[in-house]
Amino acid sequence: MALHRWKWKDIRRRFTDHNGRWQELAADGIELFDLLTVTVTRYRYRGNTIPNPWTRPNHA
Repeated sequence: MALHRWKWKDIRRRFTDHNGRWQELAADGIELFDLLTVTVTRYRYRGNTIPNPWTRPNHA
């Protein structure tokens, strides 16, 4: 069994159209999950309770 040794250039050439846009990846009528439909929420369950280096503590 031979392994496919694809380089990034080969992948891009295979899965983009002539304008450089990515084609929808599908095989036998099954499409790859569309990641653009997923919304990203950061720290949904803890919110602002996580300190970060850009917030200053409230010192009166």
